[in-house]
Amino acid sequence: MEKYTSEEVLESVCELGDIEPSKTLEYDIVVVGAGAAGVPAAGWAAELGAKVALLQKSSGVVSQGNCGSAIIKSRSTEAGIAKWIHHTNSLCDWRADTKQLRAYADYSEEAMIWFWNRAGFTKETEYGDGSKVDDNARSAELLNDGEMLCAFRSTSGDFTGTWRDRDNIYDYGDDHCYFWAPWVGPKPLNVGHALRKIVDRMADEHPNFQVFYSTPAVKLITDASGKRVCGVIGKSEDGEYILFKAAKAVILATGDYTNNRAMVERWCPDIAPFDKKQHGKTGDGHILAMSAGAVMENQGHTKMMHDFDSALMFEEPFLFVNMEGKRFTNEYTAFVNMGNILKYQPSFKGSMLDKEHAETGSKGWYCAIYDDDYMNWPRDEFVEGPVPPQVMEKFIPGFVEDPKGVFKNLIDLHRCDTLEELAAELEVPYEALKASVDRYNELCEKGEDVDFGKPGKFMHKIVKAPFWGARKHIRVSASVSGVITNENAQALDADGNVIEGLYCAGNLGGAFYGGADYPFHQTGLSLGRCYTFGMIAARHALGKL
Repeated sequence: MEKYTSEEVLESVCELGDIEPSKTLEYDIVVVGAGAAGVPAAGWAAELGAKVALLQKSSGVVSQGNCGSAIIKSRSTEAGIAKWIHHTNSLCDWRADTKQLRAYADYSEEAMIWFWNRAGFTKETEYGDGSKVDDNARSAELLNDGEMLCAFRSTSGDFTGTWRDRDNIYDYGDDHCYFWAPWVGPKPLNVGHALRKIVDRMADEHPNFQVFYSTPAVKLITDASGKRVCGVIGKSEDGEYILFKAAKAVILATGDYTNNRAMVERWCPDIAPFDKKQHGKTGDGHILAMSAGAVMENQGHTKMMHDFDSALMFEEPFLFVNMEGKRFTNEYTAFVNMGNILKYQPSFKGSMLDKEHAETGSKGWYCAIYDDDYMNWPRDEFVEGPVPPQVMEKFIPGFVEDPKGVFKNLIDLHRCDTLEELAAELEVPYEALKASVDRYNELCEKGEDVDFGKPGKFMHKIVKAPFWGARKHIRVSASVSGVITNENAQALDADGNVIEGLYCAGNLGGAFYGGADYPFHQTGLSLGRCYTFGMIAARHALGKL
C-alpha cells in the first residue's frame, strides 16, 4: 500500500506559501470548526467575556450522533472514578493518556449540563436515577419547539459490581462511577441540530460571538518568535483571504480525517478498504496543527466502526456468512470488533459505496441468517428483545410501499420460502450457503461449536421456513485519534513541549483512546469527550479552568 509523508499530507489541505490577507480582524479566541467540540469551545469563551470568531468551512454547523455522556462525580466514589479510568484504559489497549481520562471525569458533568441547557432542553437539569421509567417520563418535558428535537431515550448507568460485555470483565466492587447518557433526536434529528440551536442562541445573546460560515482555515500564523500561534488565515466563499488574529488562542476543532485518503493510508490503513459514513472529514485541523509543529499519535489510530446499516436487530448471534456464502466467525463477537474480522473477508459491490470503491467493491459486507423460529429464542439473546415479523417487514425491499420511520438505506432484509431463493436475493452462492447452513445445523445438533467456539446456548438450527437474511454493511463512522495534546487540550511538539496559543479538541486531539477500536463500555463517550475538551480548551486559554 502506498504511504505518504507528513509533508505530502500537509500540502493536501494547507496553503503553505505566502498569503496576503485583504483584511485583518482581531479576537481573543478563534475557533476553527463548528461541531461537537468547536461550538462548546466558542460558546464557553463568549460567555466568559472573550471576543470570539467561529470559522466553519461548510455552510452550517455539522455534527453526527445522538448520544453524548458525562461522568457524574456527585454520584460517584473517588475510587469508582479511578477504577473507571483504569477500566477505560484497559479497553484502549493501555495506550490512553490517563491524565486526559481524568480530565474528562472531572469536567464532563459541567460540560454536559452546559450543552443540555444551552440547547434549550430544560432550565434545571436533572439526571434521574438511571431508570427507564424516570428517563422516559422526563423526556416528554424536554421537547424543543420547532424541530421537535427531544431527549427521547437514556442509556445512563452506574459502573458498580461486576461489569461485563461479551469479551471483557471488570470488577468495581462496592464503588460507583455513574454516567449520564441522554439521547438527542430522534433520527434523523441529532446532536448537530442541538448545536445549531446553541450557535443561534450565542449569536443572539452575545455580540462578542461571531460566526463565519463557508470560511475554511488555510494557514496558522505565528508571532515573531515562530513559537506562539497567534492567528489563522481563513478563505471566504468568494476567495477573499482574511487574517483572524487571536490574542489568547486558536482552538482547532475540525473533526476527523476519514475522507482524506492520504491520511487514512498514512495513519489508519485498516479503514482504507471500508466505505465511510461521513463526507468532508478531511483532517484540516490535524494538518494545520502539524504545520505549526504538532505531532500525530503513532500509526494505528483508533477507529469507530459500529454501524451495521440494515434492518433492526444487529448483535444477535445468528449464523453469519460472508458474501461467498461461507461461515467465517464465532457470531457471539462484540459488534464493535466485526470490522477487524471483516478486513479478511471478501469485498462486495453493494450500495452506498465510496467513489474509491465503486469499481472494486468494499470490505465490511456479510449476511446474518436465521429462520422463522427466532421469536421463540430466549429474550436475553437479543439486544432489546426480538423484533416481530410485522415490524421487520418494513425493511424488506418493496414489501411496504412507503414504509414510515425507516431509513431507506437500511432496507436490505430478505425473507424467502427456500434457502435457494434467499441466496439469490442476498447475492451469495446457493451451494456455499446451503453447505454452511447444513454444517451449522449439524453443530447445533451436537450442541458444540467445534468450528468457531460459539457458546452452545446460542446455537439454533435453521430449519423453519420462511428463512430470513439481513445483508449487513459495516462502514467507518469516524477516526478518533490525532494530534498529541495534554489534559488541557494544548497541542504538543515532538519534544512534548506545549505549542503556545494552540489547542486541539474533539476528534483531532489525542491520545484519549489509543486502541485499535473505540471502547464501547459507555454510551456517548465520543461526543461527551468532544463537549468536554471544547470547554476545557476555552477555559484554559482564558485562565478560567
